[in-house]
Amino acid sequence: MRCRPFKVIAIHDAEHPRMVEREGDRRVLAALADAGSNLAKPAHTIHFLYFKSVDAAQSAASELQAAGYQNIRVHRAPTKSLWKRLFGPHEYSCIAETHAIPSEEGVFATTDRMNALAQKFGGDYDGWEASVEK
Repeated sequence: MRCRPFKVIAIHDAEHPRMVEREGDRRVLAALADAGSNLAKPAHTIHFLYFKSVDAAQSAASELQAAGYQNIRVHRAPTKSLWKRLFGPHEYSCIAETHAIPSEEGVFATTDRMNALAQKFGGDYDGWEASVEK
């Protein structure tokens, strides 16, 4: 008896990282709501991206600035490893701030855009945080 490939698993596996991101976004939204935040009000939101080179981080920063983000900073990312601190490889953070209404639809769209930007320059999007607005 031969086993046939189960195509649904392949589709599910391709979507798995996105589902994990969605769940992470939902957890942050739930934490904001649990803290009493009014999710209909714009919140101070900070996004964190990481890159292998300062040039890649600065390129992403330029695109974020053009998209209207503020307080954009590029720094060498801290590491706990003494070896990495001394000899590398080093990572560079790109941190950008904005004010946005933390709706599920808006957060998902922003996460998708940030992931695309990080991938464009060979980096990773590490997520976001937002202020509690009463």
